[in-house]
Amino acid sequence: MTQVPPLVSRILALALLFGLVLLVAAFGVLPFAQKVRTTNDALEHSREMIARLSQSTTHRGSYDAQIEVLLARINQSGLYIRADTEPLAAAAVQEHLKRAVGLHGGELRSVQSLPSLPEEDLTRVGLRVVMTGALSPMIHVLYELETGEPYLFVDNLQIQSIKRRRQRKQEQQPADTLSIRVDVYGYLPPEAEG
Repeated sequence: MTQVPPLVSRILALALLFGLVLLVAAFGVLPFAQKVRTTNDALEHSREMIARLSQSTTHRGSYDAQIEVLLARINQSGLYIRADTEPLAAAAVQEHLKRAVGLHGGELRSVQSLPSLPEEDLTRVGLRVVMTGALSPMIHVLYELETGEPYLFVDNLQIQSIKRRRQRKQEQQPADTLSIRVDVYGYLPPEAEG
C-alpha cells in the first residue's frame, strides 16, 4: 500500500468535510430558510390585510349610510309588487292584469293564485291566468306584463286558437281568437316578506 502524503490527506479530509457541510446545508438549512422566508411573506401579507381592514372599518358608518340609500332606492323603484302581505300582492298583480287585458281589448277568463315560494331572500307571488283575445292585443298584453312595473315574469305560456262560427246574418267571418294560459309572477320586497 502506498502511503498518501500528509498534505494530500489533509486536503482530502477538508474536501470530505466541505462536501458534508454542503449536504447538510442543502438538505437541512436551505429548506428551513425557505420556510422562514415563506412564513415572513405570509405574515407581511397578513399585516397589510389587517391595515386595510382597519382603514375600511373607520369608514363603516359611511358604508352603512350608502347601503341604506341604495336599499331605499330599490324599495321605491318598480322592481317589487307593492303590498304588505302575499294575498294583497296577488290581488295587486290581478288588478294589473285586468287593467292590461282590458286596455288592449282582451278578456280575462280565469285567475288562480299560485302558492308563494321563497326564492333567495325574496318571496315569489304568482297567478295562473287564462285570457282570450285577438293576436295583436294579446302580444301587447304580454309585452306590457314583462316590460312594465312592477317587474312581472311570464312563464308556462300556452296558446290555443279558438275558431268562432260564422253568425247567420253577418257576412264577415270574425278574426281568430286566441286562448292564452300563462303563469305570471313577481316578487315582494324583502321587508314585506311573510
